[in-house]
Amino acid sequence: MSRQFSERLSAAVDNAEARDERARHAAEMIRDEGGYRWVGIYDVGDEEIAILGYTGARTPAHSSLGISEGLSGEAVRLRKTAVGNDVAQAVVPILGAESGVVIGTLDAESDRTGVFDADDVAFLEDCAAALRPLYD
Repeated sequence: MSRQFSERLSAAVDNAEARDERARHAAEMIRDEGGYRWVGIYDVGDEEIAILGYTGARTPAHSSLGISEGLSGEAVRLRKTAVGNDVAQAVVPILGAESGVVIGTLDAESDRTGVFDADDVAFLEDCAAALRPLYD
């Protein structure tokens, strides 16, 4: 991720706006920078994963889902990025800075197959780290 984009993303998530607005704005920035179809930012609780902010051509299929469902559940369970084989989707866990516990996820989808190569995964993981202030 470029330093300039990193600074803009950090400023978008660490300010006085409402939390859901900061998340929505960050999702828009990530979608535009990565050229993705859809980006969502989620809260991870003890029992469920719930949408915090999103942007893209559609609303989320579910506003919340069980903690172990789908790629999101895999990312939470394994505490590492999960990439879909049959869909162009990647889910990146957002880890607590000190605890290492999964506190959120960053979900990106693309119209293009094979888009989530090592560079895309590294970009999304950098973005996930920059999103931590949303959870303070």
